[in-house]
Amino acid sequence: MSKRISQLRTANKAANTSREYLLLSNIDSSTSSKIALNDVLPTLQSGKATGGVTQGTAGTTIQDLFVGGGVGSTAGNTDKSVLIFKGLGVSDTTGTLKIRNDKSTADSTKQNLMLVFDPSNIDLNAASNTNSKFLSEFGGPNQLDLADTTHYTNQLAVAGGGTGASTFTDGALLVGNGTSAVETIGTMAAGALVVGTAAGTNPGVLTSSGSNGQVLTVNTSASNGLEWATPVFKSTSFSATLDTNGNDIKLGNGVLRGSTAGDNGITLNTATDYVFIGGASKYYDSFLNVGGDITLGIQDGTAATNITARDCSSGTSPQLTIKASSSTAAAAGGAIRVQAGAGHTNGSGGNTTIAGGRKSGSGTEGSVFLETAGTTRLTIDESGHSTFADQVVLESSRGMLTSDSGAITQGTSLTTAVSINKFAGVITLHATAISAAAEHEFTVTNSLVSTTSMIMLTVQSAAASTENDGATLCANISDVAAGSFKIRLTNPGSQATSTSNKIHFLIIGVNS
Repeated sequence: MSKRISQLRTANKAANTSREYLLLSNIDSSTSSKIALNDVLPTLQSGKATGGVTQGTAGTTIQDLFVGGGVGSTAGNTDKSVLIFKGLGVSDTTGTLKIRNDKSTADSTKQNLMLVFDPSNIDLNAASNTNSKFLSEFGGPNQLDLADTTHYTNQLAVAGGGTGASTFTDGALLVGNGTSAVETIGTMAAGALVVGTAAGTNPGVLTSSGSNGQVLTVNTSASNGLEWATPVFKSTSFSATLDTNGNDIKLGNGVLRGSTAGDNGITLNTATDYVFIGGASKYYDSFLNVGGDITLGIQDGTAATNITARDCSSGTSPQLTIKASSSTAAAAGGAIRVQAGAGHTNGSGGNTTIAGGRKSGSGTEGSVFLETAGTTRLTIDESGHSTFADQVVLESSRGMLTSDSGAITQGTSLTTAVSINKFAGVITLHATAISAAAEHEFTVTNSLVSTTSMIMLTVQSAAASTENDGATLCANISDVAAGSFKIRLTNPGSQATSTSNKIHFLIIGVNS
């Protein structure tokens, strides 16, 4: 039979037993269950460190105050029946402040959280002096004022980082004095220098500043080992590059040479600064004088060697003259020889080229002139034409040769035209006999012929043993035109010619 609530026995947490339950009913399934009252009302114990404890490992990892909750828990705080507890951690990575779990030696399930502070790990380099003032800056509560003599006794000694002196002369230089007070060198005049003397003694002062143009020079006989003197180049060897820093080197009557003997080398005229390179017989009639041979170029043959006059930036470029020596002793003048280099082993000799200057734009190509007795004797112009001012004399043993010759054989008949574009050549006539008192004519096409060309012909007949007696072959030029001419064949004899005849021709004055 049910009772009123006031009639029920009062139970408490301390007096309940494991035989007392809370009734739970599920309205969806219409079923009931029970839960022990001891599970609903657990006992919370004090965390006082009584009895023996086992120290845990100190660290900076966040530790739980109680089981459950915290940022590491999956439980949400939206359920009001769940208790959420915060964790405890430190951000000190230097190890000065640590968290440690200490366990009870009597019951290992009982633990305490300990904050461990280790002063030996304090790093002042990581601390802010502005805030902590452990050695106060100016105006701080723990200010160290070295100007206040109450902070120390007498002068700050050298051993403590001081000078050991209370004052110094204005402008004086300080000199070390071991552990004793720092000494001074008095003020110096303009241009004076401090120089070393000997080990263990104070430096000396070179008081004289010298004269304009003088330099500081080592002199072991001087009191300070140095003196001001005018620079002098002496006979010595340089072990490094001589850099004049833009200043001139005046040789005077001296010689710049690579050896210590003789007077060969480079000399300058003291009046004109003209340069002479060579031996003892000096002359200074032009800017550069060379008393001997000149060799140019590089040995490995990777680049051409040029002698070039300087380009002209205004007006017409001046003439470059290569002139041999003129005699002043009633003797012949010097000759000039231009010779190419010789080959080696099976190598060919070098070519010699005399070339006119190249034109620019619509200008004219330069010509080549050969001159004797002040008169131009041969001119080769831009078109390749050679003009002789006087007679052309052929050496009797040489004659006149041409490398531009050819040969052609006439086809079909003695009137068939032929084409040959050569200065000279041989035309083999068609194998037809020419009757007595008969004539034939054919055209020779040749692009080198102009209307003013002179064409020379010769006839090569058959041998006398095979030629008919009374037969004669003549050849004449007719109808010379630009690019062609005609050859007329005539037999003024009484018998027909043989069938083996040739015509030789030479053209003088080609078409331009």
